[in-house]
Amino acid sequence: MNEKAKYYLILNAIIGKKENGRYFLFRNGEWNPDTENMIMDRLVGYDPYEPPGSPYGFGNGSVMDEMEEIPSEKAAELTGGIL
Repeated sequence: MNEKAKYYLILNAIIGKKENGRYFLFRNGEWNPDTENMIMDRLVGYDPYEPPGSPYGFGNGSVMDEMEEIPSEKAAELTGGIL
């Protein structure tokens, strides 16, 4: 069963989405797999600058705040209607 897509605005500049359990970034006019883990890193608050084993490496609120969920209407506006 297909899940309803969720859309994200990352760093006020990059559009992302989760669809059918996979993450994508909108770049160059098309959806591409999020091979950089930009979405998942922000969902879990992963801070790549913390040393291994640091209790602050995950759950970092500042990292989580770099991304917000947006409605599909806003995503369509930002992507020229390509959802």
